[in-house]
Amino acid sequence: MRMRWLSWKAGLQMSNVKYSLSADKSVAYGELPNGGIFVIDADMVEKIKTVKFYLGSKGRGNQYYVIDCKGRALHDYLFEHRTGFEIDHINLDTMDNRRCNIRYCTRQQNQMNQPLQKNNTSGVSGVSYYPPRHKFRARIKVCQQEIHLGYFDTFEDAVKARNIGMHCMFGKYGRYNEVGKVPAWIEKKVVEKCACYAGLSQDSAYFDFRDRGADG
Repeated sequence: MRMRWLSWKAGLQMSNVKYSLSADKSVAYGELPNGGIFVIDADMVEKIKTVKFYLGSKGRGNQYYVIDCKGRALHDYLFEHRTGFEIDHINLDTMDNRRCNIRYCTRQQNQMNQPLQKNNTSGVSGVSYYPPRHKFRARIKVCQQEIHLGYFDTFEDAVKARNIGMHCMFGKYGRYNEVGKVPAWIEKKVVEKCACYAGLSQDSAYFDFRDRGADG
């Protein structure tokens, strides 16, 4: 349930966005001219209350953002710039610009938090059926280096291997699939594969898995 924050009315006349609040007044909703809705923390409205925003694309145009007339994204108004880092929308919803959905990360880390590519046929990134062996293979790419994680009898095991590889090399920045508990033999196999690329790990969580593999 939303309700109008009437006290903003006078100060928002320069903006083309219609703002409203959640029932507890902690979240603000901005309605764009085309009817699209973006979400921010209510205490951040003051930063953007006079800015005119629109729905537009950035980069290759395959993802939409809330931008001003010069192409500056809403999240750039709300969060400070940090040299060497990008802003990542954790849940992939670029319309959700609440603090809880924003994190700073490197370009490589950001690339791992991406939706499934259109040419993917298995439904899981990095997992595919390999006809010559009649098995499923799992792979992961880090800094343009492809890491082969192994061949598996079932699609589910290949996905589990991919999850472990992602955890080793990207930690919290990766996107994971829910496939249940990972057998120890898969974890050990994948950790050993990733050990050769420890220097490319994007998150310290990798070392936790490496130590566990060594102990097992």
